[in-house]
Amino acid sequence: MKKQKRVWISLLLSIILIVVLSGCSGLPKTAKINISISPNPVPYNSETGEWLFNVIFSESNGVGVTLTSIRFDAYDQAEELVNTQILDEEEITDWFESNYLPAFSALSSWIFHTSTTIIYDILTVAGVDDNGNPIEATERVDYLPK
Repeated sequence: MKKQKRVWISLLLSIILIVVLSGCSGLPKTAKINISISPNPVPYNSETGEWLFNVIFSESNGVGVTLTSIRFDAYDQAEELVNTQILDEEEITDWFESNYLPAFSALSSWIFHTSTTIIYDILTVAGVDDNGNPIEATERVDYLPK
């Protein structure tokens, strides 16, 4: 009887170990959004009179995200906030052709900037992942002088 009990205990411990090591802990994953700005810092284009850059949102944790807002906080040379622009879901779709970022994929859009008083933006993207978790990521965009 003692030997049979040891076998059951060993079997139970083996099953627990397999479940833990396989990542089946029952907790859903949370999406992770990465923001890339290219180029950054952004050079001034004297032919067009603007700073042109590509914004790329990518998801790296295997969970899709519905983007709900993109916020640009603009700062001047005194590093004071001078303007805030917030894109809602419809505007995100207009700029990026979708407001849904599938797992392990990317959305990108070229953006231009024309203000000569702004030296950098803080870009913040917010959304809700497929598991209902709120998601947020932030990146700084620097503008080179004319």
